[in-house]
Formats: sequence, C-alpha cells, structure tokens
Amino acid sequence: MSNELRLSEFEQLTAIVYGDTFALYDEKSFDEFLSPFYSRLKANKIDLNIFKDKRCLDAGCGGGRGSILMAQCGAREVIGVDLSPANIESSRKRAAQKGFTNLTFQQHSLIELPFEDESFDVVWCNGVLHHSENPDQGLREITRVLKKGGYLWLYLYGSGGIYWHVVDWIRETLQDVDVRDCISQLRLMDTPVRRIGEWIDDWFVPHLRRYTVEDVTLRLDELGYKNTQALQFGVQYDTSQRRVQATANELDLMGDGDVRHFCRKVNDVSGNRHVLPDPPDGKGSPYVDAPIVFQFDGLLSEVAKNLRKLESQRGFDIAPYKILVSRSVHTKVRSLIENAADFDSKALHKHLTDLNVLLDNFVSNRK
Repeated sequence: MSNELRLSEFEQLTAIVYGDTFALYDEKSFDEFLSPFYSRLKANKIDLNIFKDKRCLDAGCGGGRGSILMAQCGAREVIGVDLSPANIESSRKRAAQKGFTNLTFQQHSLIELPFEDESFDVVWCNGVLHHSENPDQGLREITRVLKKGGYLWLYLYGSGGIYWHVVDWIRETLQDVDVRDCISQLRLMDTPVRRIGEWIDDWFVPHLRRYTVEDVTLRLDELGYKNTQALQFGVQYDTSQRRVQATANELDLMGDGDVRHFCRKVNDVSGNRHVLPDPPDGKGSPYVDAPIVFQFDGLLSEVAKNLRKLESQRGFDIAPYKILVSRSVHTKVRSLIENAADFDSKALHKHLTDLNVLLDNFVSNRK
C-alpha cells in the first residue's frame, strides 16, 4: 500500500463511484458504451487518422474507453491514468481482451502527472476534470504534457438546463444513501449497466461542476490552443446537439449545452485571467437557469415530502424507495432528452404527478 497514490477523502469516493461501476461492463456493454465516441468524432468531422502512430494520453481513463478508441485508430502507444486502482485493473483487462499490447495504465492524479513536458501527441480527457479537486490545475497539467502541434479532446459538463436541475434534486434526495448499497439496489432492479455507471456518477461523485462554453473557450485560448470553438454535434441526447435548430423553450431547457472541444496546442500559456471557475457552491461557472427549468419544482417538492412521510414511520427502511424514486425520475428525464422530438414538459409533469399519487397511496396504506 505504501507505493499507492494517497487519495483525499473526496478522491477515494470518486474512485469508488467510477471503479465499482466500470468494473460491471462486459464486452458487449463496453462496446456499446464506446460507440458514441465514434459517433461524435464523425459528426464533427474529426479525422480518426489524427491518432495514427501517435503517443497518446488517456487522462482519467475510467474503464478504458478512450484508450481503446485511440488504439483502434492506430495509436502507436497509449498511456491511461486514473485515480481508481479498480479502473486501472479493469482497463488492463479490457486492453488484453481486445488484444492490444501497446496500452499501459497507471494510477495517477491529473493534478500532478509524472510525465515530462510536451511528451504526448494527443491528450484525451473525457468527462473527468469537473470531478477533480482542482479542475484548472488538471487542465494546466494535461496542457503541459501535450506537445505543441498536438491535439486535445476535452469534455466537460455544461452549465444549466433541466437535466442538471433534476440531478441536483436527486443528489439531495440520496445524500444519506450509501453508494455501494445503491449500486446493489440498481442491479437488483435489472438496471442496464450503462445506466448504473451514468447514474452513480451523477448521483454520488463529490464534485459535479458544470461550465459555460465561454468560460472553457477563454481558458483554452489563454493556454495556447487554437480552433477552440465548442463542438456542436454529437448523439441525440447530447444537449449541445439538441440545441442545434432548437425552439426557444428547448434552448432554455438544455442550458448552455455539453462542452466538448477538439483543439490544437500552438502557443505557450499567455496568462491566468480566465481560470476555470470553482466557486464555494461547487457548481463551476456561475449560471442562472431560465424560469422554464423551475416549472417542475412544486411536483418534485411533493415527491420529497412523501418520502419524508415514509421515512418518519418507525422501522421503515427508506433507502430502497429513495433509490427507486430517483431511478424513476432520472429515467423519465433521460428518455425525454434521448427522444428526437422537443423535450416534452407535459410528459414529465404527468410522470411526477403519477409518482406522487403512487407515493401518497403508499403512505396512506401504511398508516
């Protein structure tokens, strides 16, 4: 244990959230989890040959998706780093399963990487920095190890919108539930593995910052990148994709959109005026949602009230019901975002109303 990376309390929980969930993936579910990467690259006309014969870093490799993608695209060498020992082990097994011998995985923090300056041709950092203890330091580190002329794929959660508004409500609902108990409960409910990974991430990871496109773009410009405009296109459920040709209501419900960039490092760092925001509220960029996002708050408050009534009953274990309700609400919101049509607010209103009727009847029957 003495040679292992010392993790803070927050980092240990982050490692559990991702290590325990990525370990669940079999080969089929892993390939399904990988396919959206290819869809996003294709939609944004990014040439897969960019990875060919390159030395690549998968910064926050998780279960190894980015590493496998770059290897499949012809990378000469891929090094994956992650906080979680379980993720390192899962990624090694995945690489062996896929027959790749040019992939290695190491336990490191993105805040302090052990690599020399400008030692990688490509850095892939997908959905990681917003969970770290110092996102801007992590962004500076992956920039430091990237060669001039090299490429960065960066994905950060985008500010605002109905999805994160509901996730914040779920996080509050589940704040006293144990993460590993939640994983077990979701598995008992036959929840698809990909959904477990997505939800445990959103529900329990300690840091869940979201950023505006402007804040990230300004920082990338300052760090010496060019072509820093955010990527618009992706798969149907990407909020950036949904914003394309959206109605006014749809735009407001999607917030600022997912923040994905594929840019090239060309200059030295020019300053630190635009560091990634990290205010005390822990939510990243300051952002005010449009009023339409708050239209469901009354119904969500009623759901929370019904759960409190159940919790107050002597000897009643509320945790499974909190998980079941959270699963129900999250599933509905996600399905509406995955639908090609505009977000159906009436459908979510009906779902929450029906849920309250069920909970109210359950409370009444237990009296």
